[in-house]
Amino acid sequence: MKEDKLRQIHYISVPSSLNTKLGDFTIDTKRKLPIQLAEGKKTPDENDYTVENIISGMLTVIAYDEAHPDFDYYKSFINALEPDLAKKLNSAAIAKEKQKDYDFAEELFLAVYHLLPQTASCINLATLYSYMAVDARDKKKEDEEDNCLLLAKRTLIDGLKRFGENEDILAELTSFEAYMGNLEDAKEYLDRYMLVASEGERKQEMKRIQSQINFQLENDNEIKEAYDFIMLGMPEKALPTIEKFISSNPKVWNGYFLKGWALRVTKKYEEAKEALLECMKLGESNSEIYNELSICELECGNRELAKTYLETAVDLDPENLNIVSNLAYMNLIDKDFDNARQWLEKARFLAGDDKIVKDLIDQYQMLSGEKIGELIHEEIIKDEDSDPDDDGYEAELAEIAKDDDCCCGGSDGHSCNCEHEGHEGGCGCNHKC
Repeated sequence: MKEDKLRQIHYISVPSSLNTKLGDFTIDTKRKLPIQLAEGKKTPDENDYTVENIISGMLTVIAYDEAHPDFDYYKSFINALEPDLAKKLNSAAIAKEKQKDYDFAEELFLAVYHLLPQTASCINLATLYSYMAVDARDKKKEDEEDNCLLLAKRTLIDGLKRFGENEDILAELTSFEAYMGNLEDAKEYLDRYMLVASEGERKQEMKRIQSQINFQLENDNEIKEAYDFIMLGMPEKALPTIEKFISSNPKVWNGYFLKGWALRVTKKYEEAKEALLECMKLGESNSEIYNELSICELECGNRELAKTYLETAVDLDPENLNIVSNLAYMNLIDKDFDNARQWLEKARFLAGDDKIVKDLIDQYQMLSGEKIGELIHEEIIKDEDSDPDDDGYEAELAEIAKDDDCCCGGSDGHSCNCEHEGHEGGCGCNHKC
């Protein structure tokens, strides 16, 4: 948008005979003035030479080109022409924002911020970018969402550079980083806010948020410590930390999952199952829980239940190599070679160089007496002699279309992966179709 707007600018010379005084401001007739042309128009005509178009042209430059050599001159020119213009533009920007005309609102807010830099205009612009990010997320435009969030943060950081340790901007940055899940950064800005903020209701509320963030960070560190112990093969050292976490967070499923995992590794399968089932009681149901339950049930001799748990796990996460490999192994030890081969082919497709996958293929070939050939990547080859108008062609397409009903409303048979991102606005459903 920025480039498009600037391309619509045409520069005109100022007649030397022009009255050069606007109050205390002196017009420099040697400087050219910008005219905002209508979209698609390349050259101006006599109808374009208006004060309104000149003001519009200067505002466009002020909004999008702070490096312009006449940037400060245009700012002074506009303030001399219409001293209250920034306030009028701000009101117009808010109205456009409410109407979700975000492109126009952005231009107006940028012009206001550059024309009359204030903490309020900085925050208004950053807030607009946040709204634009939410709108992009709703439209499944991930790159645009990321760009808008980046612009929001950059605007607030720029505000700190302009205005110093401003409590309003620091409060906004705290909220932004917390929204993004960056608790360490949120804590940093919040700590800085506390040093400069005046006493009042907002500071008291920020103190409450500070306590919550500190508590969360402390718990996150406990979770990380426990996770690291398990990964390092020291589950016994993880368990005291996990129990401490659970006592402080009895309604958080993560603690029970780590407990179940640690207990499973220490071969305390019945206790592990209890902890893992507690995750489900708290409303969590993911593939890793079912995978861990499957291992526990298998070790307890409940093979059919173990397989059921694995099948549920793979339904939840069909690209999980660990789960797919476990299913291949389960069918292999049951001597269900057809299903074992199916899952081995899937595992090999996901990670053909994985050592466990290679070992399972060797076991399959030894037990079944059948060899699994080299992985062949199928390519769709167009038959140049085929006739798209042929009835058989149309019938085949119709059959394919009938069989490939997508669960999220599409027609290519992929699944809908719904990922809760923890942001305000709820669930961001990412349809992979």
